[in-house]
Amino acid sequence: MRHSDAASDGNTTHAPTYHDQVQERRRTVEAAVVAAVDRLLRQGHRFTDLTTQQIANEAAVARSTLYLYFGEKNALLIGMATTLGQGAYEIVDRWHPGDPRGLAGLADTFVEVIRYYRERAHVLGAITEVSGYDRAVREHWTAQLDKFVDLAQAWLLAEQRAGHAAADLDRPTAGQIIVHGGNQAIASHVASGDPARDQAVAQEIAAAQWFGGLRRTESR
Repeated sequence: MRHSDAASDGNTTHAPTYHDQVQERRRTVEAAVVAAVDRLLRQGHRFTDLTTQQIANEAAVARSTLYLYFGEKNALLIGMATTLGQGAYEIVDRWHPGDPRGLAGLADTFVEVIRYYRERAHVLGAITEVSGYDRAVREHWTAQLDKFVDLAQAWLLAEQRAGHAAADLDRPTAGQIIVHGGNQAIASHVASGDPARDQAVAQEIAAAQWFGGLRRTESR
């Protein structure tokens, strides 16, 4: 095959550029460091007590490399919070008020969310812990929850328009209460509740949201 033919058949491969190599190195190191923190938290270490040297040793990277890519330790937790929140959002977003299963479908969704968080209780616990004293982590986690608030408000608006939810319902306030109240209940249950009660807890959270918002009657 002539060179011109090879160049035009669309199958020509190119050697990675220096930029590509740098980006791949970054992705590899970041993945190794996040995995290292995840392992340490699963082993029972408190995030607050972890040192950058411990994390670097676990990830098999130099501490200087850790600082280069993350700047500070809490930046690691912010990244993990993003991943945790996105995973839970994807579960909740699969349900909608028009689901023919109605309340039962919402309860099943919360069972799935509870189990998702339980598998990652070490990360959720670290976020809860550090949010108590670190403003950046707290604001970032709140921003993750705000996505759920927006979704709840969309549900409430749809139900108001369909005549299922009270016209006088204050959507912004109801959305905040639904999401933050539900999140606190789930976090508390995951931290210290009996897994055998996952279904019961999910059912009560779903009922509170269903009858307290999505199917709420006029209050005045």
